[in-house]
Amino acid sequence: MKKIEELRRYFTKGERALWFGSVFVIIAAFYFFDRSNYFTLFASLLGVTSLIFNAKGNPFGQLLMILFSLLYGIISFTFSYYGEMLTYVGLCRWRGSLLFPG
Repeated sequence: MKKIEELRRYFTKGERALWFGSVFVIIAAFYFFDRSNYFTLFASLLGVTSLIFNAKGNPFGQLLMILFSLLYGIISFTFSYYGEMLTYVGLCRWRGSLLFPG
């Protein structure tokens, strides 16, 4: 419970409103247009969450972005978007080498 309170205080009301609004739009679009591909929904929610953490300069946002890039690469591969797949997975490798050097 203490961690949730710390996380709540970490973001301003405006940042929380921006995140909740983004999540609402993503879920609404999923409900109205797709309703079947929950993997894409999860990847989108992960992406918007990583952006809000990255905007604050939190390193946890980079980890979420790496996971998002991998998921988006998988999604792109399943739809035969090979250029996007290579772009996102390549960016993921580059980000990962900065986050975890060695």
